[in-house]
Amino acid sequence: MTVHAPAPLPTALDSLPAAPAMLSGREAEIGHVLSALRPHVESLHDPDSSGDTRDAASTPPDVLPPILVTSIAGLAGVGKTALALAAGHAATGAGWFNGSLFVDLHGYDESPVQPGQALEAFLRALGVGSDSIPAAVEERAAMYRSALAALAGEGQRLLIVADNASSADQVRLLLPGNHAHRFLITSRHTLPTLNARLVELGVLEPRAAAALLCQTLQMANPDDPRAIEAGTGIDELASLCGFLPLALHISAALLILEPHQTVAEMAAELATARSRLGFLDDGERAVRASFDLSCRRLPPDHASLFSLMALNPGPDMGLDAVAVLADRPVPAVRSILRNLVQAHLIDCVNRRWSMHDLVREYATELGSSTLNAAAGSATGGAGRDAATANVLQHRRLLEYYSTSTVAASAHLSVQADLPVPGNFTDRDEALAWLDGERANLTGSVAAAAATGQQDIAIRLPVVLYDYLVWRGYFDDLIAVTTTACDIAHQAGALAAEAGAWNNLGIALNGASRYAEALAAYERAIELFASLDDHNERGKALNGKGSALHDSGKPAEALPIHQEALAIQRDVGDLREQAAVLNNLSLDHQELENYAEACTTAEEAASLFQRLGDPTNEANALCTAAFALQASGRPEAAQAACQRAVEASRAVGSPLVEAAILMTCTQLDDLTPQQQITYFLQAEVACKQANARDLHAHALCGIGMALTTSGDRDQAVTYFVRAERMFEDLGLMEEAGQISDRLAALQT
Repeated sequence: MTVHAPAPLPTALDSLPAAPAMLSGREAEIGHVLSALRPHVESLHDPDSSGDTRDAASTPPDVLPPILVTSIAGLAGVGKTALALAAGHAATGAGWFNGSLFVDLHGYDESPVQPGQALEAFLRALGVGSDSIPAAVEERAAMYRSALAALAGEGQRLLIVADNASSADQVRLLLPGNHAHRFLITSRHTLPTLNARLVELGVLEPRAAAALLCQTLQMANPDDPRAIEAGTGIDELASLCGFLPLALHISAALLILEPHQTVAEMAAELATARSRLGFLDDGERAVRASFDLSCRRLPPDHASLFSLMALNPGPDMGLDAVAVLADRPVPAVRSILRNLVQAHLIDCVNRRWSMHDLVREYATELGSSTLNAAAGSATGGAGRDAATANVLQHRRLLEYYSTSTVAASAHLSVQADLPVPGNFTDRDEALAWLDGERANLTGSVAAAAATGQQDIAIRLPVVLYDYLVWRGYFDDLIAVTTTACDIAHQAGALAAEAGAWNNLGIALNGASRYAEALAAYERAIELFASLDDHNERGKALNGKGSALHDSGKPAEALPIHQEALAIQRDVGDLREQAAVLNNLSLDHQELENYAEACTTAEEAASLFQRLGDPTNEANALCTAAFALQASGRPEAAQAACQRAVEASRAVGSPLVEAAILMTCTQLDDLTPQQQITYFLQAEVACKQANARDLHAHALCGIGMALTTSGDRDQAVTYFVRAERMFEDLGLMEEAGQISDRLAALQT
């Protein structure tokens, strides 16, 4: 009988699953992963290098140690596994590793793979027999590290991939003890405690997302014409998928299953679907199911805040707003937000928290299902309590936005040096808050209207008026004020409806929609008349006259303004008298009634001065300056402009001063040097106000005045600065005009 020696146990050191057939738009991310996996200068020969090997003694002391662990993290469905496999195959194909180990840890499933189970699988792959594998987890880890050290001693390097880990504890015992090897992790959580190179994976860029759809269709059928014929439909479908790779792959699969459906039809179906999450399911993969796994392990307070954040009316939230919504202290909320960011359920950019579109839809569904579950519980009172709490939380958030807007807007209607009570220290801070929350504030109006909170839907547009006019956001003002008109009408609040129609007229006029503005003013005039509110009716008449003037009908505007002035004189409203007088001056100028134009503008300026309103005094003096110029009195016009500048400086607002100075530069009879003086003063004020758009125009004006005066070299200097500033602001048309001027100067 012949006795044979036992054969060595087989090893499985090439266990990476197949790389994805395509990986659109991930070139940079693959580069980041490969830079971490690349062999260190101390270690074995790198086939991508020049061929020389260096020892540790030659390594500069400031070189970072080799990267043992790389962790790819991101939202469910963003393509983490695909990226890891693509990078892994690229690294092994380059000869950096002699083999690979792979394990799917199923970290977000109901029964995740335990570290001991993963170690057993790795030891088997390394050729260790079942009867030799210890029962204790720590002993398995020691044997695993020893086996890897032995391979390293033989000059062999392994790439070890742990896919779908849910925590650092799930992978900690799997880390090799030898830096010859590399360990690559994918997780929906950022894992900052492993001393790993962290690669955060976001959704695809729009072009790459569209390319992924096209490539998937053409891979299934090279003759499929839909990718080529779709045009912008591909872009729309990619956008509706939120540029999320999983959603894109599912949409492509659904198109493949229905070869006669066009891309545009698919996009339209997805856009009108009751639930995009329900639609994005191809039978094997589903976006909703993927998100379910991410949320399954959330503690109740984390899940509650996650679903509440979907109530926010805008795209992102500040910390104070989240705390108000949750009705919890800021430190507690910050801790939960940090964990939700780590789980890639929300994003944080510039201290503002947001959700991917599909995640937000999921959070909304999660909140609704929680309420439905409470409503259907054995204790009906619990359901009512949950629904009531949800309504109260939503209202609390909308009230926060409304009251904070009141506090911020108070800084827009006073002189800069006067104290204003509230949460904002000055006008700049108030404007910064309003700018940051603008989408939430305008969205709050629609949200209040949709949820029956009529008082907020009517009140908030009034509160927003000063800010939206200040910034010139007339489209936003039109949207929120139209809502206020509708809700006030439904509520039978005639005074509020009349005021809303008047504000809508102002917004429409500001947007140059004159016919609609006139109709809005007519409705306001009618309602104010029915209320016997002569003062407000006079204001609406003033607005109607302005709309007629701005639409090129000064002859029709004049009697309307005269009627408005008579009303305001009758009721004794000096401020409104001044406003109408300024508008009358503009009418008279258009009609070449220059004497009347000068008189009415000067009277307006005098009234504003009596009222302690230097901003409007400065504007009226500018009106007077142009009337004086038109009447052939250039010196008096320049004197009026100088008085306007002095009045603007009394306001204490660099922005107001800059605007008045820029207006003064438009006088016809100024010498180039006088223009330059105004523009230089405006430049200083623009810097102080951080008004970069106006600043760029001031620089351009200096360049034009210098050109007129014959100083071409200095003109070029200012034009170059203006061009760069316009480019930085994204105002490419203005930048192009400056470029043309420069070309003309330099030829």
